[in-house]
Amino acid sequence: MSSYFHINNQPDCSWKAGDEVYFGHECNNMWRSFLEKGANIKLNEDKHPADKIVKTAHNAYLRNEPVPVQMKGYHFNPVFTLKEATDCLGESLRIIRELTFETIRKEFYLELPSRHNCIWLTPDNKQSLQFWKDLVHGSNKRIFRVETEGIVHRAANKWLITGTIPLNEINSLAHNYWKGIDAGGFEDEILFTGKLKIIEEVTDMIIS
Repeated sequence: MSSYFHINNQPDCSWKAGDEVYFGHECNNMWRSFLEKGANIKLNEDKHPADKIVKTAHNAYLRNEPVPVQMKGYHFNPVFTLKEATDCLGESLRIIRELTFETIRKEFYLELPSRHNCIWLTPDNKQSLQFWKDLVHGSNKRIFRVETEGIVHRAANKWLITGTIPLNEINSLAHNYWKGIDAGGFEDEILFTGKLKIIEEVTDMIIS
């Protein structure tokens, strides 16, 4: 077994030392969010596809078109609309990246864990833990030292680029990621599927 850290940001996490948890059979939270949420804007307590709201707002700015009834209550602030458009584009680009990476994995690296159902770990060192602790969102972050029995893949974080880049370039990034090229730095992420054993919960006092 190898030792790693895991940063858990789920408010309902009940892990304790000695627990054994299995990963690899169900979608993880990242992929589930892509499957279920989409990019939406809330108006009058209802969710609307962000792209349609942004397009309607753009037409109102540019062509002075009448505003549909369902847009009542919208801010019609061009700067805020640009932010909504950027967020919507970013979400779509992340989905494209994940779909492409998974397609490449299935075709060329089937023995490696999928980003769709893995759990993410960090290398067992303070610099890596601090790096990822700063990146993980949420106010419920808890840190666990864990041991693994299963499939591990360590990859350099720098290949996880999103942007309006050619598909051939995304494919190249995916191959570099799955090949583990340039892995070994403190910014690496570790994908794992299999049995995870909780060794202990680690406090900030210990890792700082």
